[in-house]
Amino acid sequence: MASRLARHVVLAAIALGGAPAYAAGLLDQVAARLDEAPVIRGGFEQTRKVAGFAMPLVSRGDFVLARGRGLVWHTRAPIASSLLLTPRGLTMRGADGSVQQRWQADAQPGLRAALEAILAVLRADAPALAQRFAVAGEVQGKQGWKLALTPTDADMRRVLTRVDLAGDRFVREVRLQEASGDSTVVRLLAPMAAGADAAREIAVD
Repeated sequence: MASRLARHVVLAAIALGGAPAYAAGLLDQVAARLDEAPVIRGGFEQTRKVAGFAMPLVSRGDFVLARGRGLVWHTRAPIASSLLLTPRGLTMRGADGSVQQRWQADAQPGLRAALEAILAVLRADAPALAQRFAVAGEVQGKQGWKLALTPTDADMRRVLTRVDLAGDRFVREVRLQEASGDSTVVRLLAPMAAGADAAREIAVD
């Protein structure tokens, strides 16, 4: 998710707001279908469409997402890099592991809430989503579900206008629509529950 995601995180201050009763019921249904694994790992393919570019930008890699700790997002191709998100902040590293950029949550107004929102989206964390987004969607069949999330904070809406999620036991697809007209689709590939040792990748210096 690289630098554009980092920009979103730094710029966005997501306000807390209540969810309508129908949305709360929908989120309860989705939550009942999700795997409760504290640690999830898998691969990803990200396709980004940018205004002015005829061809989409495609990147691939793998991730580890741990409840209460955060996310490590390793881009393997076309250019290796990594992005670490935790409640304490965000760190970007180059292919050699050197720190390229770092933001501390305590030093950036709204950063902690924005980080928590991103982690909530990737886990489809029902209580956190209800606090930060207006929610619509549906459950499908025995396992499937879709959610359409609209940020409730004006500052966030200047950057990101809508998030669409789809999944089953895990989130499988995330679609981000930006106010600029750019868009990103992230497909999470073969997500699975992982052991606690996988969470050691999410470490803060």
